[in-house]
Amino acid sequence: MVLDNGSMAIHARENLNKNLILAFDPGRDKTGFALVHEDGELIFSGIFPSPEREIFFEQLLNEDIQNFIIEKREEIQNFIERVKFIAIGNGTHSHEFIKAIAILPFEIKITDERNTTLEARNLYWKIHKPGFFLRLLPRGLRVPPRVLDDLAAWAIARKQVRVRK
Repeated sequence: MVLDNGSMAIHARENLNKNLILAFDPGRDKTGFALVHEDGELIFSGIFPSPEREIFFEQLLNEDIQNFIIEKREEIQNFIERVKFIAIGNGTHSHEFIKAIAILPFEIKITDERNTTLEARNLYWKIHKPGFFLRLLPRGLRVPPRVLDDLAAWAIARKQVRVRK
């Protein structure tokens, strides 16, 4: 986001008043996560190994998760205290994940994760505009160059935003 200093300060002040949604797309091997403003705007997202979720949760509570972040749209500090709830996709590995995440002090909302993988692909190309030759391909044939579990978590959060409106 390119803004002059005055506009950036206004944007940052506006965002300070927004509640946040922490979303997870749990999987057997890896789990995607996304921190999102209540209006669906991405703050940051990333992926961590599912077997290490307890370690991740501990680091999350200390806001020390920089090593897991893949997409970062803005700087944010003291975000844990602004998280309103956690949205978790209801996929295959969600039941054991929900039990493990109970250590975090947040309300949990289970979210239908149907089509979030397709939405994650669209979100990837929204953030990373395809080059000239990729734009010649139909959208459905464009394959992102990385796994998208974090963006699937963003899609899960966006579904919760739509549900709440």
